[in-house]
Amino acid sequence: MARARRAGADPVDVHRHRGQFFAVLQETERSQTAVMTIAPRQDAGPEETHDGDQIVLVLEGEARVRVDGAEHRAGPGTSIVIPAGARHHVQNAGDTPLFFYTVYAPPAY
Repeated sequence: MARARRAGADPVDVHRHRGQFFAVLQETERSQTAVMTIAPRQDAGPEETHDGDQIVLVLEGEARVRVDGAEHRAGPGTSIVIPAGARHHVQNAGDTPLFFYTVYAPPAY
């Protein structure tokens, strides 16, 4: 996992991290930002849960996001909120890389 941690107020060009599987970009005491790139038809790993909320914003590609058993398709510009404690899984549903920005509150990684 790449670590490019910066103070929360410092701007970060998220597109500079395109292609990295996972990179934490910014962190404060109460939140954390990260990006993830998933290869075509691959997934982010096993289904998981977090103690805090997670917000996913798809920047490129097409995601299939399962939250507590409900499946959602998400293309560029689509945001999905994953509530604390919800079982979730992200998969690339397309033929091009899936690149998304995520916010964790509180920090998860």
